[in-house]
Amino acid sequence: MKEVDLSCSRPSGTVLLTTCLVLGALLSAPVRADEPFVDVAAERFKLLVTGYLIDYYGAHPVRATRLGIHLYDGRLPDFSQRALRLRRNELKSWLEQVELIDRSSLRGDAFYDHRILEYAIRAELLELEEIRAWAHNPMLYNKVMADGLASLIDRRFAPLEERLLSAIDRLKQFDGIIGAARQNLEDVPELWAEIGLRNTQGTLDFLRKDAPEALHDQGLDDLPPKLVSRWERARKRAIKNLKDYVEWLERVLVPRADGDFRLGRELLERKLQYEEHLPVTVTQLSVLNERSIREYRSRVAKEVLRISPESLPGEVMDAITADHPSPETLIETARGYVETARDLVRERDLLTLPTDELPIVRSTPEYARSGFASMSAPGPFESVATEAYYNLTNVDPSWSADRQEQHLTYFNYPGLLGVSVHEAMPGHYVQLLYNRDLPTDLRKVFPSQCLVEGWAHYVEQMMVDEGLGDGDPAVRLAQLRRALQRHARWSATLSLHALGGTVDEAARAFSEIAYFAPFPALRETQRATYDPTYLCYALGRMQILSLREAYRSYRLTRGEPFSLREFHDRLLTLGLPLPMARHALMPEWAPEQPAAAGETEARPGLPAGAAHGKSTTEDGSRQ
Repeated sequence: MKEVDLSCSRPSGTVLLTTCLVLGALLSAPVRADEPFVDVAAERFKLLVTGYLIDYYGAHPVRATRLGIHLYDGRLPDFSQRALRLRRNELKSWLEQVELIDRSSLRGDAFYDHRILEYAIRAELLELEEIRAWAHNPMLYNKVMADGLASLIDRRFAPLEERLLSAIDRLKQFDGIIGAARQNLEDVPELWAEIGLRNTQGTLDFLRKDAPEALHDQGLDDLPPKLVSRWERARKRAIKNLKDYVEWLERVLVPRADGDFRLGRELLERKLQYEEHLPVTVTQLSVLNERSIREYRSRVAKEVLRISPESLPGEVMDAITADHPSPETLIETARGYVETARDLVRERDLLTLPTDELPIVRSTPEYARSGFASMSAPGPFESVATEAYYNLTNVDPSWSADRQEQHLTYFNYPGLLGVSVHEAMPGHYVQLLYNRDLPTDLRKVFPSQCLVEGWAHYVEQMMVDEGLGDGDPAVRLAQLRRALQRHARWSATLSLHALGGTVDEAARAFSEIAYFAPFPALRETQRATYDPTYLCYALGRMQILSLREAYRSYRLTRGEPFSLREFHDRLLTLGLPLPMARHALMPEWAPEQPAAAGETEARPGLPAGAAHGKSTTEDGSRQ
């Protein structure tokens, strides 16, 4: 098959339409009968995937940069009405081509990838046509501008001069993004307008201060003066455009914002089906979550009795969070925890580590200090800037002593241990290492969040089950609290998007479920309004636990030994949405059309013991 030239810039709509027509002709072309060794369906599907990914990278250039595809580093997406219409038509054309290929005729990886491609297209169509974030969410436009620039600064994947040229090109497109936002935004929820205003003010500060400082640290002053002048002109023009946009948001959009953020049951269920391959109902999700909350709160009560029988859970948790590293020892402490977790993985043979290297533990760069902790890992296609950073947002020396103390409570010793497991070892860092070697590009581009976030959350529990913390009840209590935080997110999602709850009601429930103070509970609940799939942390963890127990039984029934290492390695190597992974791991046991989350056969709920995460030894016996 002739290789496709990937060196071109984003094709125009006409070129893209022509590409689709050519692909359609190729996919429907008859095959000669004297070519018996050609797997016709597989070859057509391979061609289809290649064409679609070229189109996808061009339509989502900032995402392409993050993935390590640098063909479109000078572009931002087009949100004009014409471009949105064209994109919808393109997606429908691609979907028709997917449906022309009989999935049952495909074998191996292609069989699963066919559904991944179909659902990826359906998910984007759902967003464009029915959820319509482009019409309701001002945060979308700010994120594209901020991330479009930050993605060129975060990683030194090319010489600074080359990245700066791309940054200049992207800055010039800010006025187009802002113009589209002014034209498109309608029926905006008041909360989203307020957050959009706040975030855009943050991007303005980023462009004024943090971006030039970061580039100076990378050698901006050593570049040709004419290039630096071009950068400064583009930056100042973008600052002016953003200032005008901030004024418009404050003066026009916020006062008129009266839209509804709720998806409703049907849209939420379809979003989960297309993005997570889960044909699950809101009722099933609600029953599963409520039962899990009761189980985890019961376990919290038992751990509290071990620590201080006369105290309430909230009092014990407050005492734990008060003990934390100093600003000077935070990074060193986290680095030690990553090493401790790696040693346990090796000692217990929990999974195969793709490398002996550990991520670089550092203070979060000034331009990325929006959260407490994060993993900045290279995209699966990145070949140059391959270092990974475990970022921890330390205190700002300008803060008051009280604010610094409150900030550091998040990094209490048991909590920081769990965060280090989640972000680094063996959480996101290890899973992202596996992503680089997944068998197909589709799985690298369209990962399941229930796998990605579910894995990082699952290993928090699995590692404590396997001895992390040496049985310290404070370590277990911290893990349980984080689990309840994720179940409170699940509860907030259902309440706000499907069950008619208000933000205040959902925030009060969040506070009660997760032992959170009112303000952070409110902030977490507000996130649920625009990020409903953040329930995937807990949902993914439960699916992995359920799958692990089913796979253990499957192996033992076949007379084969079970080990955590073999299960974890296979799960990460597949890189499939979890219902698909169930079928791939146990084809004789799991139906091709997966059951709903947490179901075994037709019975809703988790297998016995899965909610408690009890691990097994090499021969399958309980510990």
